[in-house]
Amino acid sequence: MFDRGAVLGRPLAFLRLSVPLLTAHHPFCDAFSGHTFTFLGRKWCIGCFFSSIAFFSTLPALLFLWSGQYLSLTRDMFYLTAALAVGGSFLMSATGATEHRGVKAVAKVLLGAGFASLVAGVLVSGGDIGYYLVGKLVVIVILYLPVITLMNVRRYREIESVCGTCEHRMRWSTCPGFGDLVCAYFTAGFLRLTDDVPQLDD
Repeated sequence: MFDRGAVLGRPLAFLRLSVPLLTAHHPFCDAFSGHTFTFLGRKWCIGCFFSSIAFFSTLPALLFLWSGQYLSLTRDMFYLTAALAVGGSFLMSATGATEHRGVKAVAKVLLGAGFASLVAGVLVSGGDIGYYLVGKLVVIVILYLPVITLMNVRRYREIESVCGTCEHRMRWSTCPGFGDLVCAYFTAGFLRLTDDVPQLDD
C-alpha cells in the first residue's frame, strides 16, 4: 500500500513517477494497446487526448463565431450539433467500430466537439455569455459529472475484467502493464508491503 508520509513528503517526486499513468490512463501492456498511442515519446490515452483537444478548440471557435454573428448561429443549432456529434460517437462505440484506434480517435473528437457545442449552447442562453454566468457554469458541471463518471466506471470495469483473468494478476514484478511503475514506487519508497498483498517476485 502507499506510504502516505512518503507521498505527502515528496509530492513532486511522486508526480514525476506517476506522469506515465496520468497520461495513458491504462496499463502499459498489449491487452490495452488499442486504448493508447505514443506521442512525443510518451503514451497517451486516445479518448482523453483527442476529446480534450476537440473540446478546447471547438468551444472558443463556436463562441467566436456566435459573438460575431458570422454564420447566424443560434442556440438550437448548438444543441442539434451536440446531439448529432455525441450520438454519432456513442453509435460508433456501440457497434464496436472503435476497436480500431483511428476510428476511436474520430469518435472521441466527435464526443469532445459535441460536448463543446452543448456547453456553447448553455453559455449563449439569454443572449449574453455573461448573463447568469454562475448558474450556467453550475448547469455545465451538472451535465459533465454524470458523463465523466459513467466513462470512468466503464474504464474501471474493462480494466478489472482484463486484469482479473490475467496470468500476472497481483504479481506486480512480472505484470507487463504496471510492473515497471510499481517497482519504481517501491524503489522510491512510496509503496510498502503489507501482509495481505502478494510479495514481489525475486
